[in-house]
Amino acid sequence: MRADRISGFFWLAFGLLCIYGSVDLGVGSLREPGSGFFGLLSGCFFSLLALFVCVKSFFPGKGYQAKFSTLWKGMIWHRPLTVAVLMAGYILALERLGFLLTSLAVLLVMLKVVERFPWWKTLLISASASGCTYVLFHVLLKTALPVGFLGI
Repeated sequence: MRADRISGFFWLAFGLLCIYGSVDLGVGSLREPGSGFFGLLSGCFFSLLALFVCVKSFFPGKGYQAKFSTLWKGMIWHRPLTVAVLMAGYILALERLGFLLTSLAVLLVMLKVVERFPWWKTLLISASASGCTYVLFHVLLKTALPVGFLGI
């Protein structure tokens, strides 16, 4: 089976699950959106794009022609696995260490280990991204972020 057909059906199923879960949460209206409003829009977007990919895969000569079995040849697995482990660690450490410290640590490791940036660039990007995000959400938008044991 062609890779684009498999991916199209996968993302179509994902989009339909998003729509189902969003409706279950309550969509609300445009003036007063409910918990599932954004999920509904996302699910519709995923489903629509996936439907285009699925339909296009049935016409010969159109779309990506690779077989599913050839997609993984030559794949370098350490980078996506490192990112997955970092994201799991981020989720587990967020409440204990707080948003600012956890975000800074994950960005430092990701930029240095996964992307192999030089130290000055790693420190600059990590500190500015974490700091700007903290200021935007906590200071300006008054969003409650996990504070951790340091109180920030």
